[in-house]
Amino acid sequence: MYVGKEAPKDSENWEQDQDVLDTWFSSALWPFSTLNWPNKEDKDFQHFFPTSVLVTGYDIIFFWVARMIFQSKEFNDERPFKDVLIHGLVRDAEGRKMSKSLGNGVDPMEVIDKYGADSLRYFLATGSSPGQDLRFHLEKVESTWNFVNKIWNASRFALMNMDDLKYEAIDLTGKKSVADQWILTRLNETIEQVTRQIEKYDFGEAGRYLYNFIWDDFCDWYIEMAKLPLYGEDEEAKLTTRSILAHVLDQIMRMLHPFMPFVTEEIWQQLPHEGGKRL
Repeated sequence: MYVGKEAPKDSENWEQDQDVLDTWFSSALWPFSTLNWPNKEDKDFQHFFPTSVLVTGYDIIFFWVARMIFQSKEFNDERPFKDVLIHGLVRDAEGRKMSKSLGNGVDPMEVIDKYGADSLRYFLATGSSPGQDLRFHLEKVESTWNFVNKIWNASRFALMNMDDLKYEAIDLTGKKSVADQWILTRLNETIEQVTRQIEKYDFGEAGRYLYNFIWDDFCDWYIEMAKLPLYGEDEEAKLTTRSILAHVLDQIMRMLHPFMPFVTEEIWQQLPHEGGKRL
């Protein structure tokens, strides 16, 4: 078998192997060959085929994605997945493809050791628009690390002022201040927008809504306004404020969890929540 070469012109006795295809043909069987196919009655095949979404780069649409669709239609008369999410490539800060020859590659473990896995994950997930290449700037990972620290410090403040608030004691029905009503409204708006963007696989926009709500609305405004009732003498206002802090933080952790799984799990486990469920 010749790779990248023509067979010798004088090879009259050569015969091409009729059973050899390029590797993408076998790779294209992946959506169903991993599920005990051709036994279509197998429980794994019944449950997992077709799947919901394939995430892949634009550089192998022809080689892999198209052939998966062709072969699934041929052998199973179905598309192998409902959606295909095409993401871009990670390039260096100058927009060049990372390669050994250029020496411009980045060791993710070194970045994680310095800034944490959540910082790198959030940057990679939200740093570009769907289908667009991502330029890797270490400064942007550092900026995300500052965002993680902001979340951590705001959560520590909220948790310290909950006075061992139990899940059963959370009460959102009490009299609310203008600040309370405002943050709950902004929370609901953010949940709606983040949900809509994630359903469209636009993680960059989802991250922008989360960033603006958490940094600006919750950390810079509401936490400062919450200090007045927290340090005041009105016990009903204290309970309402603590309950709202717990509720808003809980919802933030749920929305952030796909982007920052480690810090959100750590914070959520310290929040009052029902039973021993994990985030």
